[in-house]
Amino acid sequence: MFDIGASLAAARETRGLSLADAERLTNVRVKYLTALERGDFDALPGRTYARAFLRTYAAALGLEPDRFVAAFEEVVPEPEEEPIVVGTPRHGHRIRASYLVAVAAIAGVVAVAAWGASSHNTKTPGTAVEPPAANAAPPPKTQTTTKVVHHAQPPAQPAALVIRATRGDCWLLVRRGDASGAVVYQGTLQQGTSMKFSAPSLWVRFGAPWNVDAARGGKPIDGLTGSQPVDLTA
Repeated sequence: MFDIGASLAAARETRGLSLADAERLTNVRVKYLTALERGDFDALPGRTYARAFLRTYAAALGLEPDRFVAAFEEVVPEPEEEPIVVGTPRHGHRIRASYLVAVAAIAGVVAVAAWGASSHNTKTPGTAVEPPAANAAPPPKTQTTTKVVHHAQPPAQPAALVIRATRGDCWLLVRRGDASGAVVYQGTLQQGTSMKFSAPSLWVRFGAPWNVDAARGGKPIDGLTGSQPVDLTA
């Protein structure tokens, strides 16, 4: 039997490769390559990985992978399964662990299948719907009452009274409603200016009616003539 680790290390050094070079060549980490060269197989992640890494490393170095794997099998033989005795052994019969695992797996599958079948065939209490009786009266129809909301319309604004001093100045007295109503305006309207009043009913005294034009809602107001003051309700 030859030394596996020493043979690998010698082959790598002969080819002038470092462990880092070997890692790039094999895609096996440096610490595992080092373990192979030292023969420290316990440092590898399991027997299966150890065999795979060894085969890959030997092939990358141009060695005979099968020879190295065979040597590894002699150094690290595959462990045998320990028999497990179930109950009281009769006539020396023993049942191996692999057989028990297989039986347990089959039993688990059968149990899951049986549970699934029973869950599909079992009705959940309280979910059954009884059919309606033949003479049962239909449920009363629900009347829907539609409520129409009427929004109050704002009161219409009265037509405006517009007075323009087009030909000269005019003294004005404007009252709300009639001659005894509250005073809205009192003063002289200068030539070239105008005033607007929006009350629904107005009483107006024109001191110089011949100098002004008046209109309510765009309609001219007559009677503003003569040489004397004029009182009008518009």
